[in-house]
Amino acid sequence: MTPKVLIPEEKIRQRVKELADEISEAFKNTPVTILSVLKGAFVFTADLIRFMNVEVEVDFVRVKSYQGNRKGKLETIYKPELNLKGRSVLIVDDILDTGESLHFLYSEILNHSPAELKTCVLLEKKRKKEVDIKPDFVGFTIPDRFVVGYGLDINDMYRGLPYIGYIEKNYEEK
Repeated sequence: MTPKVLIPEEKIRQRVKELADEISEAFKNTPVTILSVLKGAFVFTADLIRFMNVEVEVDFVRVKSYQGNRKGKLETIYKPELNLKGRSVLIVDDILDTGESLHFLYSEILNHSPAELKTCVLLEKKRKKEVDIKPDFVGFTIPDRFVVGYGLDINDMYRGLPYIGYIEKNYEEK
């Protein structure tokens, strides 16, 4: 099945440049430690940092909550290696859906005593959030659909698509 295009490659590229400018301005001349949320945000993060105008270091975190398209138990399975104490930190995630994953991760990172902590998501779904969290930077607001491409997946498939798409039929695991 081929996903239908929701956000074309050109629009993504333009918005990522704009986000990089917004983030660079927000952090001014302060070095930023970016925590890219694996696996979905790695493509977005790579493009974003190329356009940023401040010093950037990158580390990774992984919070697992999905098996296919079914939500499971939330857990941190990869933690940052860098010492975050006293640093300006930006969590970069692919999508804000219920808000639970980002809220969980935000709380975890606060325990590391960063000087400043902000959040950036490529996509925010139009839907009721399960927790109270509002990202500092949002690329696109999208309908409540299961999306793939540009790093987002179904069972690790479709990550390499240069656009963000959706599958019209309900996805059923094989």
